[in-house]
Amino acid sequence: MEKRLIQLLVLGFLVVLAMGTGALAQDSGDEAMEEEYCIKVLVPDFALSTVDGETVRLSDLRGKVVVLNFWATWCPYCVMELPEFQALHEELQESGDAVLFLVDQIDGEWETVESGTAYLAEQGITIPNLLDYGTVGNGIFGLPGLPTTVVIDAEGYLCDYVFGMASKDIVLQMIEVAK
Repeated sequence: MEKRLIQLLVLGFLVVLAMGTGALAQDSGDEAMEEEYCIKVLVPDFALSTVDGETVRLSDLRGKVVVLNFWATWCPYCVMELPEFQALHEELQESGDAVLFLVDQIDGEWETVESGTAYLAEQGITIPNLLDYGTVGNGIFGLPGLPTTVVIDAEGYLCDYVFGMASKDIVLQMIEVAK
C-alpha cells in the first residue's frame, strides 16, 4: 500500500511537472477507494493520430473512462499482454464502461509505424492504436518503462496505473474505481 502510494505520487508529480503549471488537487474526505489513496491530477489534453490519420483528443473523450496501454513491438511483456487487452477491448465495446487505446511508442528505430501496424494486423488485434512520438508517453506521463497502463476518469483525471504487465481483471478493477 505504501509503495503504491509513493508510485502514484511520483506519476502524479511527473504529470504535473510535464504540464509546467498546475497543482495536485487532493480528494478530501475519507472516501478511500478500495483502500487506495486518491490523488486527483488532471491529465493535460493531448491529440494523437492513428495510422489512418484519424485524430483522437483526450478532451473529446470527456464523459468516458479512458484506458491507455503504452506499448511497443520490441517489448516482450507488451506483446504478451495484448491478447488479454483484445478480450478487454471487446468486452468494453459491449458494455460501454470505458474506451481502450493502445499507444504505440514510436522512436523511428526500435519501433516504427510499420512495425507496430504489421504486428497488430498479424495478431488480429483490433484495438485502436495511437501513434506517440514521445509527446504523451514521455512528455506527459514520463513513463519509466513499457508496458504501462493508465486509467483516466470521465472528468479527465488520472485515476490509476500499472507499470509492467496488466491483466484484464486488474484493468477492469481500475475501471470500476474510475467510474
